[in-house]
Amino acid sequence: MSRFVKWGLVFTLLVVCLALGGLLGCRLLYRDRIYPGVFVAGIDLSGLDVDSAAARLREQLPSPDAQGLTLRAAEQAWRFSWTALGQGYEYAATADAALRVGREGPWFAQQSQCVRARFVPVDLQPVVVPANSEAVDAALQSIAASIALSPTDARLEVTADAVTAVPGQAGRSLDLEKSAERVAEALAEGRDALDLPVVVLPPRVAEPEPAYADAQILLAQPFTLVVDDPLTAYQAEFAAPPARVAGWLAPVAVHAGDESRLDLKIAAQAVEDWLQEVAPQVGEERLLDIPGTRARVVSALESGNIEASASVRHPEQQYWVQPGDAFFDIAYNHGFPQWRLEEANPEVDPGLLEVGQALVIPSIDVLFPEPLVPGKRIEISLPEQKMRAYESDELLFEFTISSGMSTTPTLAGQFQILMKEADAYARRWSLEMPYFMGIYKEGPEFYNGIHELPISAGGHRLWGGVLGWPASYGCIILDVEDAGTLFEWAPVGTLVRIEGVAPGTPFGRDATLEGLLEE
Repeated sequence: MSRFVKWGLVFTLLVVCLALGGLLGCRLLYRDRIYPGVFVAGIDLSGLDVDSAAARLREQLPSPDAQGLTLRAAEQAWRFSWTALGQGYEYAATADAALRVGREGPWFAQQSQCVRARFVPVDLQPVVVPANSEAVDAALQSIAASIALSPTDARLEVTADAVTAVPGQAGRSLDLEKSAERVAEALAEGRDALDLPVVVLPPRVAEPEPAYADAQILLAQPFTLVVDDPLTAYQAEFAAPPARVAGWLAPVAVHAGDESRLDLKIAAQAVEDWLQEVAPQVGEERLLDIPGTRARVVSALESGNIEASASVRHPEQQYWVQPGDAFFDIAYNHGFPQWRLEEANPEVDPGLLEVGQALVIPSIDVLFPEPLVPGKRIEISLPEQKMRAYESDELLFEFTISSGMSTTPTLAGQFQILMKEADAYARRWSLEMPYFMGIYKEGPEFYNGIHELPISAGGHRLWGGVLGWPASYGCIILDVEDAGTLFEWAPVGTLVRIEGVAPGTPFGRDATLEGLLEE
């Protein structure tokens, strides 16, 4: 072995020994202290023990009161410090982490770190205490309360002067669950600001329809109440100006499943207040049926109509008995069968009337239980023994009739078709009465009416030869084809007006059924 080789080996051995000695010496020197070149957030902790390092970190790391997170929502911003959110530094844990640098891993790596850190510094992030969830929730709750905005439904403002439509407005609320997650992420990442998620709350009723369009129609012109009373030949119109009608309209939200809308509700009491003002103007012979008319007005308005027909009733009357009066005659002269007058005066004995005695004449309404058919009427002239049918005041039919005999007269007055029976049968006289239409009750269970020439039990047509003269037991008799025509044309409720006094019957007061048979 040459001399140069020997000296080379010796030199190498010497270097190794010196390195190992240096490493061992460095480790012994920093046995309880942080190795050189170890930093935390740029703060040099070289050579410090754990307590000193923790103290330095407490002094030099930014204060949790000075650090924070800006939260933004609904164009507003709030700044919360770490302290307010329960976040801070773990100074001791951070110092301990710095001490462990170079003391973990393989033995040689641990020994070399003492020297290597001088040339390759290690910069650690401080250990952070995560934000307290309750503190974060409290902060978010305060923000949520600040930005909370309830949605407002569309509305309609109806005044005497104008109809104003106000669209619905969306509301908003803070999404607390997602906000808490994002705040935790932002704090962990060290971010300075964060936009919080806001939920848009749509209104249930976005537009004031169809109420707005309906109100425009109803307030375009006055509302008209038509009073048409054919029983007293009275016609009149009463107008409520738009300013008055505006007080009848009440917008109301209607929710049906997932759909919502704004409808107009009619204030029935406000309508009734107006009708109370109209009622005295219709005259003493008529009574405005306020509940019935109110229902009609409300129904018309709800349907978008600006006109309705009034419901009219008629008052009872009083009659003072005159000398020579008979109970039947009083009833007959007022257009009522006798039993109706008895019904209205239960305390009166029909056979014991006294002059000056007050009798109640019932309301004509008792003869009109059905709604009158508009536009149609039947007029019967007893003196002429003629029937005329009108539609919209146009004469459609004129028929010759036979009315009741003097012993069983037909009442003159105003009536209506109460019932219809194509094949009626009168047990009292054993007569078939085709196309029968009852117009008033001669007794509580017995109708007088209009029908075709009757047929006897033997199958004979009666009274065909005497049409044009009183011949019946109180009904109005029509020829065969005429009765069928009228039966088809006149519905239940048709007005029947009978006027005058019939001429005497050609058969006299003792006429018998057999004497009236056709040959």
